[in-house]
Amino acid sequence: MSPGAQIMPQTSTVIARPVMAIHSILIVEDDSDTLDAMRRILEPRGYSVSIATGGKEAIQSLNRRAFDLVITDILMPDVDGFQLIVLLRQNFPKTRCIAITGGGRINSDTYLLIARGFGADLVLPKPITNDTLVTAIRAIEARSGLSPPKPRGEK
Repeated sequence: MSPGAQIMPQTSTVIARPVMAIHSILIVEDDSDTLDAMRRILEPRGYSVSIATGGKEAIQSLNRRAFDLVITDILMPDVDGFQLIVLLRQNFPKTRCIAITGGGRINSDTYLLIARGFGADLVLPKPITNDTLVTAIRAIEARSGLSPPKPRGEK
């Protein structure tokens, strides 16, 4: 390093904005079939959906833009859903979070209870039906006094 050069510490910027409705959703899921199914359920209902196939990719997405809601699987190979929930609560406290899991080495209810403890707004066991997913998002909207977006094609 040349004399007088400084290493600047990296800082993360928290994107703060009031959430009036849930419009943008980041789905974090390592199973491509589940990921595609959730996207097909939500986009026609007016939600803007972004996807990440793991926790590392989700963190990159969160650092690029703000999301109103993150739906995250818990068991993923790189950064797990627990770590992602903690990051959300520390850096993006207004972003809502739904944790999902099909279980693993222990009962899925245990994973979901832990996710709730870390700050997930809602937890859902897999498999998730279309109605269950939409109802969960609407419950978060209602609890927060938010309005759902208009389905595509409606004005």
